[in-house]
Amino acid sequence: MSDETRYKLSFTTGGLLANECRVLAAEYLRLGDWREARASVRANNLIQKRTASAVARISREAMDRVRMLTDAELEIVVGGNAPERQQLVWLAICLQYPFVADFAEEEVREKYLSMSNELGPAALDTFFVKKSFWHGELEDLKPSTKNKLRQNLFRMLREAQIVSEAGHILPQVIGERVAEALRRRGPGSFLVFPITDFEIESLMHA
Repeated sequence: MSDETRYKLSFTTGGLLANECRVLAAEYLRLGDWREARASVRANNLIQKRTASAVARISREAMDRVRMLTDAELEIVVGGNAPERQQLVWLAICLQYPFVADFAEEEVREKYLSMSNELGPAALDTFFVKKSFWHGELEDLKPSTKNKLRQNLFRMLREAQIVSEAGHILPQVIGERVAEALRRRGPGSFLVFPITDFEIESLMHA
């Protein structure tokens, strides 16, 4: 992404939201309209949150994510297995939040390739410092906001099965349906996952 573009940094709560994304995607595929899909989810509390404000907040975030995906990818989110759903929702998050995509490629994947498979909070602190030279908005963040971003980013990484509970980077097994979706987007879409260049080359030409 361009270093001149301000990072969007609103991923402070909710984790991966894989199930919520599945629900929003299913309603969109049924109704054919995102506003109607979100209205249906809110009216019927299809994501089963305890308060109306939580339903509104979480449904908006989930919709913002799945709107980044194609209809073919949404079909996999709705009908696929858990690993497929997790991988495509992670892709959607990276498409929505270039900060997350850059961290996934430049820190998570690079550590994996260098066989330094432990990923702790310090990696994000280092990343903040490195990126703040080009993104002044990072310097303006309050410590409490940075902490929320850190907590939720690592929660998303764990729920996407990219990082283990113990903080180890997990190799990814990308099945044919997700691989086909990534192929359509181009080789760069594979870079948000901890996989090798050889694996990307193999998947691109499978």
